[in-house]
Amino acid sequence: MTEKNIMVIPARKRVGSTAAKEKIKKLRVAAYCRVSTETEEQNSSYEVQVAHYTEFIKKNNEWEFAGIFADDGISGTNTKKRDEFNRMIAECMDGNIDMVITKSISRFARNTLDCLQYIRQLKDKNISVYFEKENINTLSEKSELFITILASVAQGESENISSNNRWAIQKRFQDGTYIISTPAYGYGKDEDGNLVIIESEAETVRWIYESYLNDMGVYVIAKALNQKGIPTIRGAEKWQDGVIQDILKNPIYEGDMLQQRTYTETRFPFVRRVNNGQRNQYLIKDSHPPIVTHEEAEAVRNLMAYRVDVLHMNKSDYTKRYLFSGRIICGECGRTFRRQKIYIGKPYEKIIWTCSGHVEDKERCCLKAIREDVLHRAFTDMWNKLYTNQGTILEPLLKELTELVAARQDSEEIRQLDKEIKDISGQSQILNQVMRKGYMDSALFMESSNKLGWQLTECRRKKTLLTRKLRRTKEIVRTEQLIQLIAEQDGLREEFDEQLFKMTAEKIVVSKEHDITFCLHNGLKLTERGGRQDAVAHANRL
Repeated sequence: MTEKNIMVIPARKRVGSTAAKEKIKKLRVAAYCRVSTETEEQNSSYEVQVAHYTEFIKKNNEWEFAGIFADDGISGTNTKKRDEFNRMIAECMDGNIDMVITKSISRFARNTLDCLQYIRQLKDKNISVYFEKENINTLSEKSELFITILASVAQGESENISSNNRWAIQKRFQDGTYIISTPAYGYGKDEDGNLVIIESEAETVRWIYESYLNDMGVYVIAKALNQKGIPTIRGAEKWQDGVIQDILKNPIYEGDMLQQRTYTETRFPFVRRVNNGQRNQYLIKDSHPPIVTHEEAEAVRNLMAYRVDVLHMNKSDYTKRYLFSGRIICGECGRTFRRQKIYIGKPYEKIIWTCSGHVEDKERCCLKAIREDVLHRAFTDMWNKLYTNQGTILEPLLKELTELVAARQDSEEIRQLDKEIKDISGQSQILNQVMRKGYMDSALFMESSNKLGWQLTECRRKKTLLTRKLRRTKEIVRTEQLIQLIAEQDGLREEFDEQLFKMTAEKIVVSKEHDITFCLHNGLKLTERGGRQDAVAHANRL
């Protein structure tokens, strides 16, 4: 066998973006700098880093300066909030950077997964990262093993620091010495770190409390604030009902400080969560000037509890995947409808809702599918009719409901509370007479008088709440809310409004003839008729 003549051609070492490596004579080098805190010492370190790497890159004749990317005062545990870091990666992916220099792995990322992810991403583009402190170039052989080890160490350091910080914060919670960094809406801080009222924002807070106690819902309150053009919290796009609810629940507005309303998980990457009992909370009573009284805050809490327990307003459907999930009821078999997609006609994709009973057994239930757009149009028609005729539908209904419950005002519970109020008032008069005649020590008198005063206030509060419950049944409250919702609209609807549906309708009942009945939150049922042919035009085969 003839021996083959093989010539070895030496490999040419190339570094830089593969997209443009043939055109580039100099290596385009950028630097990434980061400091983790806002202390004066660290700020100076930040400036030193920027100056150092600018000079370091420019003095190398084989390098072309590609910029300094610097995140000032940003944690390294997660890359999501590091704008400059993310911009640098984007520049690399666009082929504008061939090499990145950074001080150390801990400056690049303290998260092992993030570190390796970006190193590999850049490595695939033939872009190197040079860690100055560790003297590691990511394009060198065996570099990834060292990087994995060192990044894991950096992550461990971050976890230790986080653990120490949590311990220190927890200790300050227990001592009552913790100072919040960002005051709640309505408050600012003086030079000593104490909370002070910002009157312009406090007026809005008081209006929110007053409106809620006057039976406005959080959605309606948020909408009213947006219409008034009231500035939002921390520059948000608009007021949201969740923000209003948080203001109403926060004891800070009655002068009490509830600490550890949120907590950070102990495991990396330290996700912050709402504290719903997973951690201890610390309530400091009367810690700062209040915006609303304790009585107003208590009244709000009682009304919230009433709306949950009596009106069942906590049964939200927001957790459901689709708007109509669990809301459409078959008028034939009583089963709920399920969402389906069909691909027929133009446009090819259509959304339909089909009775679960019909899907399982067509003999048991013969009700065929109904298109989602038909439901949308039916609701819009129903709403426009209700909007136009509220004076002949809702207002007489409200009057009738009010008259029906009026007879319950002389309930035994109210009569018992009236008796207690009368007895306490009599005891208070006797106590005053005894004191005037000099038969009682002043200290004992104050103690007894305060006790009776508290009992009287409590009985009156219970009577007020009970009277409200008796007067305002679920149907009455929901009817009043519906009237108010209509009053806030600016005219008839041309298109389906998802939020309006949530505020108005509890469920939909579909009959065999595809009559669509909307069961409203106040118990009213309104039916849209005659949509069978249109409704089943593309669903007859089901």
